[in-house]
Amino acid sequence: MIILRINLFYFYLFLFFKSFSVIDVQPTRLISPSSLLRRRQGNSFEMATLLCSMLLGAGFQAFVVSGVARAETVECDLRETPYPYELPAAKIEEEQKPKTTTGSKYKLRPMPDLRSHLEENMAELLRQKEAEEQKIKDEALQRTLEELELRPVDKYHFRRSHAWVLVLDNAPWATVQSVQKADAGPTTLTARFFEPSTGFICETHCKQYILVDSVWSQYNYYVNKQEYQRVSEIRWDLRDTTDWEHILPGEPPEMRTYVVHSDENLADLVHPIEEEQHLDTIRSWVMKLHIGVKEFEERFPKLEKTVYYKKAKHDRYSPYSQRTGKVMQLTLYSDDDYKEPTERWEFFENRSDKLTCTKFNYKTLETEEKFDIGRNDSLKAMYYSEKHRGKELYFYSEPRLDSLHYLRIETDSVTLQYKERSDFCYYQYFELKPSSNFLKKIIEKFHRNQSLPADKDIAVRSFLLFLHKITLKFHYARGALTASTCEFTKPPKPDYGQEIVFDLNLVKLYKANTADPDPTQLEVYRLMLAQLECEEKIMKQYARIVEENNEILDQRRLEQENPKEKEDAYKREVQTKPADFLAPYLVIYKDRALTYDESWAVYKACLNDLKSRFVFLLNDLQRQYED
Repeated sequence: MIILRINLFYFYLFLFFKSFSVIDVQPTRLISPSSLLRRRQGNSFEMATLLCSMLLGAGFQAFVVSGVARAETVECDLRETPYPYELPAAKIEEEQKPKTTTGSKYKLRPMPDLRSHLEENMAELLRQKEAEEQKIKDEALQRTLEELELRPVDKYHFRRSHAWVLVLDNAPWATVQSVQKADAGPTTLTARFFEPSTGFICETHCKQYILVDSVWSQYNYYVNKQEYQRVSEIRWDLRDTTDWEHILPGEPPEMRTYVVHSDENLADLVHPIEEEQHLDTIRSWVMKLHIGVKEFEERFPKLEKTVYYKKAKHDRYSPYSQRTGKVMQLTLYSDDDYKEPTERWEFFENRSDKLTCTKFNYKTLETEEKFDIGRNDSLKAMYYSEKHRGKELYFYSEPRLDSLHYLRIETDSVTLQYKERSDFCYYQYFELKPSSNFLKKIIEKFHRNQSLPADKDIAVRSFLLFLHKITLKFHYARGALTASTCEFTKPPKPDYGQEIVFDLNLVKLYKANTADPDPTQLEVYRLMLAQLECEEKIMKQYARIVEENNEILDQRRLEQENPKEKEDAYKREVQTKPADFLAPYLVIYKDRALTYDESWAVYKACLNDLKSRFVFLLNDLQRQYED
């Protein structure tokens, strides 16, 4: 079903719909489906014939329907139709892993509820009664609206001719090719309507179709004889002659019904089909339907197509037709006149910078950009606004050496998030001094390392640079209510070649479990030295992050000013001309007709250069062989 909808959507984009100049006049002639594929422009009858031919070739039981439709359907006006496709996601959603909770064997029994719920029950009964009354009112309003829909809107309400496609899903002649008995019950067919001008699929109870006059396929022409008020009341068993008048006598073998009273002597009761005398439709003289590679890649008759929906404008472009690589643009509006835009989506393909989608909000002036995998900086998405300087950057963490996933830059802080790092770090926060680039505080958070005890595994590490302190918070041990902590006051820097003097008074320790042994001074000293080394590394890491961020922003600025597309086979074969080797030799003649002697001179000059080229390549190969 999804593939069918995609093919219908492509069919709708490939052709240009042309409505009738006179409302109540049917076409006097129709062009063939192959001609329509070449012209790529036609009316509803021609487009429905082509769509029906394609569906028949795909194995569907399709028929062309001739009838009357509403004005917006006949004119292919979708300005009252909401945007039918799903809008792209605004933000990158984080994958939330389900939390595994360990069940407890013993649970406390909840206290019994001794309060009276009489008032709550009475209120619930009143709400149910009001809901039922409201449902009855809604049904009555719906019936009134349906009756109003049956009334003509204008004098052309029952005179606007239109054609669409009917598909029968469970037609017996498509799946069952055996003799049916007379006492078999009637078969209810499921029908669907395919609108060729829009590519939409709807059920028979949709309101856009008013009357059905006739139905035809490659075998026969059927005229509707039923009395009905709505199209949904029509019976679609085309074999029933009381409902459908057959213009051509006889039916195709798979649609014929034989009356047999018993299964005995079946061969004697059924006449051979070859001996029957009936009129068949003439053989098709239409050429084989074919869409070339060039036309298939162009997608649109004029390399672009614009459709207006309710408060939405949908623009589509052929690949490589836009310098920026844009293939689609969707603009949402707050009014019906398409003058006050609220949001704009732009989609790109074949960009060298891997840009796939951008979103701009006209109210907040926020811009979102999304990229495909393959960039040198592994950038995945970027969010920024024209009102403030803050930016959010998402990265593909797998290709990056530092496993960076998220980067948020504010005027006074920088936040980083990582995925699956070897040191179990998943969060870093850098706080800056106001109106300066000096670091004020650094915070790091780590996942649990099961290879270390909880009181040795750091959970949160903070560097208070202005206070010259380092605080450590370890992970919670099993069954512990608090976590162990450690605070270092950084000693003064020693002279060159001297070691750091350790003072136990500059250390504050807290043990969550008092039964654990106290760490030795050597262990505390080594822990302090390790944190001082980490502080230097993180300071250098921050400098690299700032430099990389500036490079990314500068690169994005250049890519926005000069967007480039990727080269591919289609662009080289279809939209680029083959190389003209004689062009350099014809420059001196200034595009005038050449004489015989001039043409002979150009031929000799080009041939001599070609020989010289081959001699140079031969000498180069000989030199490489000798070396």
